[in-house]
Amino acid sequence: MSHNLRSAYPDPGHVTYRLLRWFGKPILALRFAGHIVYWPGDSDINYTSPWAGAAWKPNFFLNNAKNVDKFERISFETFWALLQTPDTGLMSATIYDYMDKKPESDRDIWYRDFVPKYRVLPPKKLPPGVEFGLSYTTITIHGPKYIRWLLKQFTIAGGKTKKVRLSHINESFDDDVDIVVNCTGINSRKFGGVQDDTVFPTRGQTVVVWAPHIKTLYYRSDTDHSSYVIPREDGEVILGGTFDENNLNERPDSKTAESIIHRCVELCPELTLGGTNALKIISHNVGRQPTRIGGIRLEIETRKNAKGKNVIICHNYGHHSYGYSSSWGSCLKAFELIEAAIANERRNERCTKL
Repeated sequence: MSHNLRSAYPDPGHVTYRLLRWFGKPILALRFAGHIVYWPGDSDINYTSPWAGAAWKPNFFLNNAKNVDKFERISFETFWALLQTPDTGLMSATIYDYMDKKPESDRDIWYRDFVPKYRVLPPKKLPPGVEFGLSYTTITIHGPKYIRWLLKQFTIAGGKTKKVRLSHINESFDDDVDIVVNCTGINSRKFGGVQDDTVFPTRGQTVVVWAPHIKTLYYRSDTDHSSYVIPREDGEVILGGTFDENNLNERPDSKTAESIIHRCVELCPELTLGGTNALKIISHNVGRQPTRIGGIRLEIETRKNAKGKNVIICHNYGHHSYGYSSSWGSCLKAFELIEAAIANERRNERCTKL
């Protein structure tokens, strides 16, 4: 496995630049979510991105998530290409991924041929109760820092931003809008004109601690929990976690926090040498992941604005816990769908003129 991974689209400005030039004029970019806009720096529970761990951690449940393996591979390659870029909040790290049950097939470990330093852990290296384990090099993501960096790339490329409140997706159609990308996440369930009742919240609770000596990522999945220790590049470490479907509690639960800390210290004893009371806790966080029955909705819809002009809508939401891991791949797919929709619109225009 070569460590010199290269993505087909390693430059995030590439996609942004193409988006801005499609019609030979700037396209107004709106990020909207239900009745309120969330933006890098905001901290609403329904704005999932700042609360995530986060790390590139592939998924085994691909039967319920079409194309996620392709999306995650593209995302890994792009993150890898961005590692040396300043201010991204990205960091490479070894992950120890423990499972109480071995995957049914090697095909479930679909990423084994491209992640660096992949190996199956010998039984003597596994914690008690763990049947199977892997290690490889992955990428951790400082969510708040990374999304600020993304927004900066958009504006550097000439993108314009506007923060507005919307109650219906059609309110994003004005005379100059040709394309709307709908990334409303959990709010797509109630957002007017979308109202997707297959979307529901999955509550995740984490504990952020100060532990700059931790440079390794640990993950353990069992019947009842998923426990993880995710270091950030600035010395913070995210401890988790929970995946509680349709739990609307916005406040951190103290008993849940105690359970998270206990499980994570058991998973990574070097977190603290003075017991759990010696942990330097920065914050307790709660976020809602946008889970969708059937997986990601990534498709094109065309509607007309008030003047009868066609507006292309690309829906891109429902990423559950793999939002970061699949982000660049789903972005590229959205880009391809929009390009095809534009080409179709132009063909129709030519046919109309004949």
